[in-house]
Amino acid sequence: MCQESLGFLRPFFLAVALLCMLSGAQGQALPDSQLQQIKQACETLVLDYANHRDQSRGERLAQLFTEDAELLVNGQTFVGREALRNRFKAPATQTFRHMMSNVQITVTGETHATGVSYALIFAGATEPQNPGAPILVSDFLAMGEYHDTFELTDVGWRIASRRFVPVFLSNAQ
Repeated sequence: MCQESLGFLRPFFLAVALLCMLSGAQGQALPDSQLQQIKQACETLVLDYANHRDQSRGERLAQLFTEDAELLVNGQTFVGREALRNRFKAPATQTFRHMMSNVQITVTGETHATGVSYALIFAGATEPQNPGAPILVSDFLAMGEYHDTFELTDVGWRIASRRFVPVFLSNAQ
């Protein structure tokens, strides 16, 4: 009697089971070696972003993104590689260091992935008279997460969108 009275739920449970299977099916259908290659390529983009940003290599930084990429940082949105070039081509008045960690990449398909990584960011004024000297800082600038989407393009994996979500901000500013 109980089974008959709950029979109307059978289509619901079948639909839920199907959705659960499909939600991870794209990434799971790929061979392990391909999943690892995609994860490595995307993790490299995360680390290259930090390195190029810290070394003021604006053109190389912009090349990490797709042509129509979107960057959301510090309340500003930059859309397109040209906008990113303009953002990063200005002469550096500060020295930055991005300490990246906890990089987690999720492959969502053969040509798409998402990622979250932690960033601890330090910044200090650059001294033109002594450019190689260590920079004194009393606190970090920000600690937060980068939320990324990645796409496979004709030239390899690129960042399609990147959003910085601050978790901790310095009160020393």
